[in-house]
Amino acid sequence: MKDDEPSVERAVRAIVRLARLLERADAGLSLAQFRTLELVSRGTERSTHIATRLATSKPAITVVVEGLVAAGLLTRRGEPGDRRVVRLALTTEGREALAQAEIAYGDRLRPLLAEISAPDALLGQLAEVDDAMDARWARHSPSAKDQAPKATAAKEAAAAKEPTDLQTPPSPEAEVPATR
Repeated sequence: MKDDEPSVERAVRAIVRLARLLERADAGLSLAQFRTLELVSRGTERSTHIATRLATSKPAITVVVEGLVAAGLLTRRGEPGDRRVVRLALTTEGREALAQAEIAYGDRLRPLLAEISAPDALLGQLAEVDDAMDARWARHSPSAKDQAPKATAAKEAAAAKEPTDLQTPPSPEAEVPATR
C-alpha cells in the first residue's frame, strides 16, 4: 500500500493528528471537558452514560464532572424518588463555554480545511460518522433507549453545526444480558 492511498490506518493517523491539533486550541476547555459538556448538551444527563459513550471509566468522568461543577459549568440534581440517580445539566456559563470552545476548535480546523480539495464533503462525511456512532451506541446501550428522544431533538437542533467529536460506542459486550 502506498502512503498516499486511502486506508483505515491512514485515517486513524489523521484522526489522532486532528485531535492533537484541537488539543492545542485555546478553547478554555480540555477535549475531555468539551466532550462531557457536549454530551450533556445533547441530553446525556448521567455520568455513567457519558462514560459509556466515551468508552472510558466512570471514575475518569467523575473527575471531569467534578471540575466542571466546581467551575460552575455543570450542575447536579437528584432524581425525585430515586436518590441513587444524579442528573447533570449545563449552566448558562456551561452553554457559553461550550459555544466558545466550538468556535476555538473550529478556528483551529478551518485553515486545514482550506487546504483540502473537498472540505464540505469531509464535513458531511464526519457528520455521517457522528450519526453512525450515535446509532451504534443506541443499539448497544440499554440506557440509550430512555435518552433517544432527547438525543434526537438535540441532534436536530444542532444539525447546522460542525461535527464536534468522534465518540466511541460501547462494545457489544457492554450490553446487559437479558434476564430469563
